Amino acid sequence: MRTTRPLAVVASVLLGGALLAGCSASSGDMASSSEDGGGAVAEVAEGAAADAPAEASSGIAPGDEDAAAAADREVVTTGSVTVVAEDPSAAADAVADLAESAGGRVEGRRQSEPEGDARASAELTIRVPAAQTSATVDALDQVGEVRDLSIEAVDVTGTARDLDARVDALTTSVERLRTLMGDAATTADLLAAEQELTTRQAELESLQSQRAALTDQVSMSTLHVTLVQVAPTERLAPGGFLGGLQNGWNALLATLNGLVVVLGALLPWLVVAAVMLLVVRWALRRFRRTAQDGGTPPAGAGLPGPDDDPDAPAASREPLVGASAHD
Repeated sequence: MRTTRPLAVVASVLLGGALLAGCSASSGDMASSSEDGGGAVAEVAEGAAADAPAEASSGIAPGDEDAAAAADREVVTTGSVTVVAEDPSAAADAVADLAESAGGRVEGRRQSEPEGDARASAELTIRVPAAQTSATVDALDQVGEVRDLSIEAVDVTGTARDLDARVDALTTSVERLRTLMGDAATTADLLAAEQELTTRQAELESLQSQRAALTDQVSMSTLHVTLVQVAPTERLAPGGFLGGLQNGWNALLATLNGLVVVLGALLPWLVVAAVMLLVVRWALRRFRRTAQDGGTPPAGAGLPGPDDDPDAPAASREPLVGASAHD
């Protein structure tokens, strides 16, 4: 028993040392593996950052590109609107003030006062900045009742780009011609270059004028505003006896007026018809007289003979029967 205990103690000590050595080795392997894994993760992260798309680093989202493209467009905006107001003249002044306050101007104005059945009206053509078009149209509600609103936007980006390209090309051509004029060796070359320069310069100025007009149309919207007066409220005629009397008198006047108009229209025709009737009547009388006379009598049929006594009765002038035999 005494000899076995020391052996057991030595064996337990050796076993514990082996276990401790194994644990330390495993912990060292785990630390190294963790370090290797961390390096690999870092390498993967760096690769992912290197492979990231360029647009993410540029800070421009796809939607921002569309907005930038829309901002580069050039649009000409025109519109027409009808406003009903009690006093078109005062409403026209209000519209002019509204355009000027928005940074625009009045390009045309026409007013008409009420005359007869025609009501008062006014028409204005105003130019306002393109960015203030919607606000100006909304502000017209303060002037009167807005009716018949129409707004049209036309994209002229292609036309503007074409004009810009032609202007750039002609500018370059003009500069080259000026250089050639300076290097001209003969008078003929100088005159030819000068003539061509004059032609190109005129064309360039024309294109620049067109581009300036297009730029003005894009920057300033055009609105045609028509102001009309409110229709008067129809009033009913008073009732009762006086109302009936007034209605009857008005109807009589309207009838007489219609008869006068009809008579004036028929009077020339009546005069012509009367003349034709007189001519026809005279012709009928002449025809009847000719028919009653039986034609033209023979010559001397109604004249008395030499033996006839004009004072004797008609019976004594007739010969008796057999008187001619005795004579």
